[in-house]
Amino acid sequence: MSRNYFFTFVVLNIVCFVSLYRQYSVVGQQGKSCSPPHMFDTIQERLYKTASTHVDKDRKEFTLSSWNRGSGGLDDSDRMLLGELYYNANSVFEFGLGESTKIAAYVGVPRYAGVDSDAVWVKKARGDSKMDHFRFTFADIGDTVEFGNPKNDKLQKIPYNYQIAPLIVEMDAFDVYLVDGRYRVSSACVSMLHAMRHGGNMSKVMVAIHDNHRETYQQFNKVADVVKKSNKLSVFRLKQDITEDDIFKVWEKNTWDRGRR
Repeated sequence: MSRNYFFTFVVLNIVCFVSLYRQYSVVGQQGKSCSPPHMFDTIQERLYKTASTHVDKDRKEFTLSSWNRGSGGLDDSDRMLLGELYYNANSVFEFGLGESTKIAAYVGVPRYAGVDSDAVWVKKARGDSKMDHFRFTFADIGDTVEFGNPKNDKLQKIPYNYQIAPLIVEMDAFDVYLVDGRYRVSSACVSMLHAMRHGGNMSKVMVAIHDNHRETYQQFNKVADVVKKSNKLSVFRLKQDITEDDIFKVWEKNTWDRGRR
């Protein structure tokens, strides 16, 4: 083998190795190949950037003075804790809409998204918040009864439509996720996994669960520590050394558990 041939052979192998390394690095980090993006993805990214841009509003601390209290289950200690969390957050996602949504509007959260299984409740939250940049999603889980519970809780579309679909469109992590709707343990797990998937600072990302005193919700404590607490609201951060697989196992066990026991 001549020296020139050997040199060319080595260079080609190096180029091939670098190309493969870059390809699999991109696949591992983004779940995409090195091929040009589909135009659908281009449109999605462009419109997401527009829709999710932080909107500067006058930030003001929450106070109970003259506050019109709702009847959804929050007490004053819960309201004050949510007000503190939301005032110090730049982004909030809510499973379950209501008085908490109005608190988010009051303190001027710059980026907000939320979901509910009751279309009437979604309309009410949108009207009450009076924040045009807030984005709301209706999760179709079939006909609902009291507290947004599904009339038929065996519908195959429920976990996807409620737990995952509202967050699939969110390409950035949130600072705070509030879980105060149905399927709370699984929704809390999905919130943590969403933040991890989209580059959230897991030493700061917080997931709050309302009514966490209920026994069925205690399973989330396996993967997260309580860092703040009011009467019925517990605020969690991810435990050290917890993996995505650990969270997935808790989610899998609770996928169909709508709670309220």
